[in-house]
Amino acid sequence: MPRVDTVGGNYYKPLERAEAVGSGLFWVVSILSIAALFADKVAYPIVYDIVQIVFIVCVLLFFFQGQVQKLYLFPRAEDKRRQELLSNSYGVTLTHEETVGYYNNDQTNPLKRLAASVMESTFFTREIVRKMLVGQRTKTAGYLVIYFVAVLNRSTNLEVLAVAAQAVFSEDIIARWLRMEWLRIRSEQVFDNLTRLFTGKQAFSRPAAQSQAIDFFSFYETTKSTAAILLSSRLFHKHNARLTKEWYQIRGRLGI
Repeated sequence: MPRVDTVGGNYYKPLERAEAVGSGLFWVVSILSIAALFADKVAYPIVYDIVQIVFIVCVLLFFFQGQVQKLYLFPRAEDKRRQELLSNSYGVTLTHEETVGYYNNDQTNPLKRLAASVMESTFFTREIVRKMLVGQRTKTAGYLVIYFVAVLNRSTNLEVLAVAAQAVFSEDIIARWLRMEWLRIRSEQVFDNLTRLFTGKQAFSRPAAQSQAIDFFSFYETTKSTAAILLSSRLFHKHNARLTKEWYQIRGRLGI
């Protein structure tokens, strides 16, 4: 049966496009902020005015794009994903979106199915973020090296260093790397905790197991919302077959 995920197509695709626009605007703003430092107001007043106007417009666009992405598109996509997860686990209809082959386990107990689905999600999140971090760590280290070399060079203009610091320590470089590391660590924690829960063979009719399952579900949802990291669809499709095979092996070992 072919895999169907209308949540991804209807809600995460617009989020991907918005993130791409935001990344482009970030670099445009960074370049214009440096260009504004070197534009000679006396010799080229028209060029200076144009650079300043374009810079202001791009800063405003970058600001509004960021707010739309963080306060509307990302929460909307996560809400739909959570609704579909609960619908799939409990056999109810919280959303009209449809997924087929997105969650892969044979559990019939609603709470146990929810726990297994969250475990599968954390497994994929952990692995995809690990792949994403290879490039992110390299990029972050590269920018830091270049920045500190510029700082140690006494001939570097202090105004340029200030603009460069703003770019390097912004949401797109240092902060993004830290959020990705945090998402990886927390996803690993949930995966390991759910592994112990299933390994312990606790009856999900018991309050202790039920409360733990709900706690891990909430922990993972809080982690995703706080990190606000969109997983790479390119890396997902590239590694999906291998990761799916690994997940089926994990399911087999744990009997889920």
